[in-house]
Amino acid sequence: MKIVVISMALVVFAVSLAVLYLKHRMRNPDDSKNLEAAVDAKLIQFMRKKLHLAVVVGVYRDGRSFVRGYGTVRTEAPVLPDATTAFQIGSVSKIFTATLLQTLCDEGVVSMETTLNELLGGSIPLSPAAQGVTLKQLVTHTSGFPSVPKSLELKATELAGKEELMGNPYSYLGPEFVFDYLATTEGTRKPGRFEYSNLGMGLLGHVLEHVTGRDYESLVREKVLAPLGMNETVITLTPDIEDRLTRGYTAKGEPAGIWTFAALAGAGAYISSAKDMLRFIEACLGEQGSASQQFDAMRRPQSEGVTGIGWMQPTFLDRFLGNRKVVWHNGMVGGYASYLSIDAETRTGVVILTNQARATRLLMLGIGLMRQVRTQS
Repeated sequence: MKIVVISMALVVFAVSLAVLYLKHRMRNPDDSKNLEAAVDAKLIQFMRKKLHLAVVVGVYRDGRSFVRGYGTVRTEAPVLPDATTAFQIGSVSKIFTATLLQTLCDEGVVSMETTLNELLGGSIPLSPAAQGVTLKQLVTHTSGFPSVPKSLELKATELAGKEELMGNPYSYLGPEFVFDYLATTEGTRKPGRFEYSNLGMGLLGHVLEHVTGRDYESLVREKVLAPLGMNETVITLTPDIEDRLTRGYTAKGEPAGIWTFAALAGAGAYISSAKDMLRFIEACLGEQGSASQQFDAMRRPQSEGVTGIGWMQPTFLDRFLGNRKVVWHNGMVGGYASYLSIDAETRTGVVILTNQARATRLLMLGIGLMRQVRTQS
């Protein structure tokens, strides 16, 4: 019996050493001294057999940046995407909504603890569950609101038809349907626990419209995008950006158009380019002066440590690979997926834009690329 116990202990010890060694190697890979080549190798593997796919990667590392394009923006003739190729970025738009909120808080227009009742109570009927919800709870996904309420799903399905709904699901319901939901808030949970909510972040955009008397897109343009020179980031397509918009594809490789947002634009409506998103990364890492304190505040862990202000905190895989200080967000709409991450400690950032709606696969790529950008020079 003693021999068995000793043998088992030795096995456990050996396995523990192997896991610790693997963890060390995963966090500290050998530096190839060629970051651009390492990124190319990763993307060549990712792109294998994806003939219709277009992917653009933007990398920032301590004052230096570069962009790489892979695949093609046209199926009929090879045309590499580049830094100015436009993609819909889906839920990465939520970072702009969060930045708008932070800016208005810094200006004293609202505070993070302001409630819906204080802002809407005199003009819009609110259920008891909705009245006490704060702007901070909306931006950190702790409001208790579901991702999309069943009643809104059913109404959109009724208007669009079941077969057509997912072609452009947010185009069927205007803000009035969102505000009507606040009178009942069926399906809402008790605030305080993290539950990812497209409704919550989209509602935040509408609330800020209500407070300022301005439309969401013009607010984000004035307060967030224009100061950073992000002229290629829009909701309403201009002819120039439409010309540079690559065609989207579903996860199965079928053609898909952009999603338009009659309501909840703050949850995912933006179109952007790697050029503009690198400008945003630079601002987040303090390269544009006065913005740095604001973005520092937004990165700090909030309720339950799952989010910052708009940002998501490191995943389990991030931590295993050594991306312990990363904050990130990803996005997906009908024909596009995106990933954005920054690490203030190592002054690194990554953006990936693609024209296929496969968010999980892109997230895995993004986590791996962030590790490379941290460790390869």
